[in-house]
Amino acid sequence: MKLPVLLAVAALAVCLTGCSHAQTDATPFATSETAEAAATATPAATPATSAEPVRAEVGTILPETADAGRSYVDETLFIGDSNTARYLLYANETGTAFTSLNNNIGVVSMGVGSITSLKCEKFKGSSAMYTVPDAVAMLKPKRIIICYGTNNLSGSSTDATNYIKTYLQGLQAIQTAWPYCDIIVSAIPPLDQQRENTNLTMTQVDAYNAALVQMCEENGFKFLNSAEVLRDDATGWAKKDYTLSDGVHLSKEAVTAYFTYVRTHAYAAEDRRPQPLGTIPTPDGVPANLINKDPIAVRGAKVPLEFVAANGGKLSGTTSQLVKKGGTAAAVTAVPDEGFVFAGWTASSGGSYSSATISFTMPQNADAGGVVLTANFKADA
Repeated sequence: MKLPVLLAVAALAVCLTGCSHAQTDATPFATSETAEAAATATPAATPATSAEPVRAEVGTILPETADAGRSYVDETLFIGDSNTARYLLYANETGTAFTSLNNNIGVVSMGVGSITSLKCEKFKGSSAMYTVPDAVAMLKPKRIIICYGTNNLSGSSTDATNYIKTYLQGLQAIQTAWPYCDIIVSAIPPLDQQRENTNLTMTQVDAYNAALVQMCEENGFKFLNSAEVLRDDATGWAKKDYTLSDGVHLSKEAVTAYFTYVRTHAYAAEDRRPQPLGTIPTPDGVPANLINKDPIAVRGAKVPLEFVAANGGKLSGTTSQLVKKGGTAAAVTAVPDEGFVFAGWTASSGGSYSSATISFTMPQNADAGGVVLTANFKADA
């Protein structure tokens, strides 16, 4: 690895670990083998002496740029797990969802091991299912931003060897299927200090992210250091209110910050795709409950529920809750701003509700990605 990149990796590790001494990431199931792996892992998270932000090198780690605009997002294919799937559930200040089915392959509970094997994407007019590499070849994107890793976490070990090996195999399969797109690897998002699954640690997240930088440098991929905007340097964990009550899934506030970061750390390289592109099928999305085993949550326990307000109002009540399947959430009330009236709730799981105060019952078929309830408002005529 070149010296400037070695320095970049070290700088990233400093940023990712933040004030690591403030964490309490003890792993109850650690063994002598995991301890030995942690001691010999390459690369390992570097303890921080300060909370200085990353000074991104031109090259692998994407530096700050001018805002590339909404068009940059629309021409990017986002691939990942349940946090990527959440990009479909939230809207910006104009009421436009951050992504659509046309540029999102987000699969709840998916890890890097399923990139080449899981048939997860459907297209309209066909019952066939396609793996991520095959779907990328059919969608023919200019670039992809891919983020896997949360569902590969297990504790505090800093040995990322198997994770990186499997991730690289997936990325190379995508390259083989569609060699004309730029591949940008997004950092694993930070966890909340108050997380439902306390076995998950930022020690491992930091080590895996540092290993991702090295993988990107060695294989010509770009790295989006999105942890820079999602993480609290003072604590080393996710910023306040940036995750749901489970401490893993990103909130609307976090997703909004993430997309601002994507647009201001853009990689607008020359379009290398052969022209004309030809016919591109219309995506039908990822089927619900495609993976029925959640690798990081206490399965059968609780599902994250988030209440959000569209433009024109606010909410009263606990807006992030964990609710058992079939259980009822604490009531939340939609409160319109002056000049607006309440126009009903819509649920990401389907259905709409007309009462301003809602006590939502979690569907039995809800998956680990959870449900988002959006309060809608309209101008008062």
